[in-house]
Amino acid sequence: MQLLILSLPFLMSIVVIGVGFVFSPARFSFSRALAVALPGLALAIEVVLIWQPTANSPDGSFGFTPLDQLFLTFLFALTLAALGGAYTTGNLNSGRFSPVVLAVSGAIIAALYIHNIFLQTLFFVLAGFFSIVAVVDVGTDDEERFVRAIKAAVRYLIATVLFGLIFFIALVFLERLRVDPQLIGLIKVVVALTVVGIATRLAIFPFNLWLPEIAEIAPGLANFLVMGLINGATVVFLVDFLQNNPALLLDNYPVAQPMMIFGLAGGCAAGLLALGQNEFGKMLAYIVSADFGLILFGLASPHRTGLNGALFEAANLALMQVLIYTSLSVVSYCTEGKSPNGLSGLGRRMPIATLGLAVGLMGMVGLPFFSGFVGKYLLLQSAAQEGLVWVLAGGLTLFFMLIASFSYFHRIFMGNDVPGLKTLPEPRGARVIIVGLIAVVLLVGIWPAALLNWIDSALRAAF
Repeated sequence: MQLLILSLPFLMSIVVIGVGFVFSPARFSFSRALAVALPGLALAIEVVLIWQPTANSPDGSFGFTPLDQLFLTFLFALTLAALGGAYTTGNLNSGRFSPVVLAVSGAIIAALYIHNIFLQTLFFVLAGFFSIVAVVDVGTDDEERFVRAIKAAVRYLIATVLFGLIFFIALVFLERLRVDPQLIGLIKVVVALTVVGIATRLAIFPFNLWLPEIAEIAPGLANFLVMGLINGATVVFLVDFLQNNPALLLDNYPVAQPMMIFGLAGGCAAGLLALGQNEFGKMLAYIVSADFGLILFGLASPHRTGLNGALFEAANLALMQVLIYTSLSVVSYCTEGKSPNGLSGLGRRMPIATLGLAVGLMGMVGLPFFSGFVGKYLLLQSAAQEGLVWVLAGGLTLFFMLIASFSYFHRIFMGNDVPGLKTLPEPRGARVIIVGLIAVVLLVGIWPAALLNWIDSALRAAF
């Protein structure tokens, strides 16, 4: 059972590569269909396997916590939606996206399944390496854009390696601390290294320098792999790590407080910087960075509301990534690869994609009746328990996110139409996916109790 769980995504990735090698996806439509069906089958089987009681080994070497099971199921469902969006907007023509998705999913499964903290860190690094293939798969003859994609990928590669190295050093010090618990000062060193490593992986300001260029240059749904799939699983990993090492933060408020300040300050700064960006993708990158700053605050918070809010928001952020980048992929498809920067009036030409992007932005900033509201509310409630200044900082972050997102949205999708711009009709399949995702956003926003109860129950069962 354990071997099947670990190997299935990688084996299916090889099968997809083989099919694409024999039957070029650019020429054979059935090859592109298989590039969705085969990963979908593999991920569906994985979801079934991870919920089996026999998945956890008796000696504790392998096992999923209830929180791992819940988030992997949710993330893989979103991954299937991303694959469908890639299929309908032509992002599977190169044949690389599907095997990359499977490889990244397999690395994430291994990272949450193997109970060896060093190997878990290694698999998160491997997931980052695999996703680079999707980042540079820009699908264009524009040499300048390809060079920019390579530069962005190199920055991401450096950040991924730094995350691994810093976290490895923190783990070495943590093992030393377990041998000699009297080294109280070493706790601060371990926490500082952990925060820097995690902030680099989650792109929390000022460790987010690698993210804006990727968000602007990389194919839309490649950003979901980086910011939604991998980072969503990283948040779950961090919860496991902190809960299993309570002396670092949970039982050590004087050390946890600087981490909370760092999360809120980073979120507020990233939200402010989002206002000054001149490209839509970079603006989105800073908003995502601000959101992860709020999530880091919730993870470090001593209040249960903060932890529940952080996990709820991590799930919401992954959902928003799929919706926003599927909508942007439709825009790219309809404009035949043109960047939305400098365009306006696109809402009249592609109304479903515009609606999906608007709902995604509203869900990301946490407006009422959208899925992001409950997570943001719980995080602000946790901040209020710390004091007025804390909740004002959190509220200011959300205000910056709101102003930045809708100023750019209005500029590109509203206003006067661009004379002479030729666009293709929206793909029917993509419209169905976007409408389905919008329905999920509204359902969770109106009735969040189910997801919140699942998260809370999984936390209580796991720890």
